[in-house]
Amino acid sequence: MKSDSELHTSRPLRRGSSEQDQPIYLDHAAATPLRPEVREAMEPLVSGLFGNPSSVHQWGRAARRHLEEARERTAAALGTAPSTVKFVRGGTESVNLAILGTIEPALAEAGGSSGSRPPLLFRSAIEHAAVRESVAEAEGRGCEVRILPVSPTGEITLPDPREVARLGPALASVQWVNQETGTVLPLEKVAEWSLGAGVPLHVDAVQGVGKLPLDLRRVPLSLLSVSAHKLGGPKGAGALVIRDGTRLHPRLFGGGQEGGVRPGTEDVVAAVGFARALEISVGSLDREAERLGRLRDRLERTIVQRLPGLRIHGAEGPRAPHIVNLGVPGLPRDLLPGALDLAGVGVSAGSACRSGSVEVSPVLRALYGNEAARIAPLRLSVGWSTTEAEVDEAARRIGDVVTRAWDA
Repeated sequence: MKSDSELHTSRPLRRGSSEQDQPIYLDHAAATPLRPEVREAMEPLVSGLFGNPSSVHQWGRAARRHLEEARERTAAALGTAPSTVKFVRGGTESVNLAILGTIEPALAEAGGSSGSRPPLLFRSAIEHAAVRESVAEAEGRGCEVRILPVSPTGEITLPDPREVARLGPALASVQWVNQETGTVLPLEKVAEWSLGAGVPLHVDAVQGVGKLPLDLRRVPLSLLSVSAHKLGGPKGAGALVIRDGTRLHPRLFGGGQEGGVRPGTEDVVAAVGFARALEISVGSLDREAERLGRLRDRLERTIVQRLPGLRIHGAEGPRAPHIVNLGVPGLPRDLLPGALDLAGVGVSAGSACRSGSVEVSPVLRALYGNEAARIAPLRLSVGWSTTEAEVDEAARRIGDVVTRAWDA
């Protein structure tokens, strides 16, 4: 029996008979192993930094110094000003704060004005559950919601910006990279639309940052959500970038930290780890994106050659380099993740937030309609620690498991 540390650390396969016994992690879109450089940056602070960054004494000042240095490094990696970066506890909180924090003032104004229409909220049809459920909450509070269709090629249908501009207060939330298929949405096109419509734009960039180039100096968006554990950073660490004087109502209460929009004592260690992971990911993006794309293509090609008849979800348009989503016909939708876990391969059927669900993914249904119900989804995702040997061995195991399931 392997220890937890062995199971949770992705290591290159060694040559020899032991290759077939080693676990292979291909679920980096859910969480990546902590990068050694990030651990190294965090470790001195874990044991030696305990001050509250809001305290004025030397221990507090030391903590504040590390926090603000992390903010500056995060801002530099994203191409924005340090004052726009607010540290939060991961991508979901960032998304909730962006959407619900923005619509709260608009709802208050609409409620106080006789005859005014409710705030208008746009989202794409393939958003992560954090966005879908935040938008549903906003709708329950009185917002009018409109869903923007997305094609399998990644094209998004946007309404006439002149019409939208006449409708009053609004917000749009459109992701950059889809968490299930890797589909890349046209971020610059959406940003130009939002600018023309006068609509603040929130972008869920959790799966895109560090995998695709982004310079916020060139993209006119108002809010950006990022998470550390997709980049080789610590879990429970993330940021919300707030630009253009966007009004934001806090979701928590009890302090003035993070400019008053995220009260609570800041996790300095997590912020330092997040900044380091982001620096590494953005700094090595060109060569790493090329490497991940080669690994993904090799994995995809090998499996499809072994298992003809598979669908590659999202292959109709541009995809991020780290995700491949296969549609496997003739099998129950929930079979493969468990069967492959027994074979020592860590995969998923979609987002980690949908773990255990046997319902058709809202993303795949939005892209492929009722046809999505007839095939079993299998999401494979590579990361900074994935090797070519792991990809080849994983493809062999996946082929064996699916073949046995088909023959059963």
